Amino acid sequence: MVRMVNIVLAFVCVILVAALYHIRYSAEAEAKALRQVERIIAVEQDRRRTLEAEWASLNDPRRLQALSQQYLSLDYLRASQVLDLRDGSALSIPVLLVPQGGSDEPH
Repeated sequence: MVRMVNIVLAFVCVILVAALYHIRYSAEAEAKALRQVERIIAVEQDRRRTLEAEWASLNDPRRLQALSQQYLSLDYLRASQVLDLRDGSALSIPVLLVPQGGSDEPH
């Protein structure tokens, strides 16, 4: 009977060592994968900050003002464009519709 208990205990010890070995190396593999994901996240956060800085410079009001003056012949809205001064009625404002899916180049 004692011999059977010893054999069972030895078998349980072998199983526990194998389980401990498996858990240890699984944890190391998960830690390695976690470090890799953290590196990817850091790279993407840096990329996002770079894109935000570029977006801020592209949307700078002074830059947009200079571009609009350079490429668009815009002028202030005159009252005669909106109101018929003879009878005080509102005029319809013409709207230029840009076709969807067209090229971005000016014609």
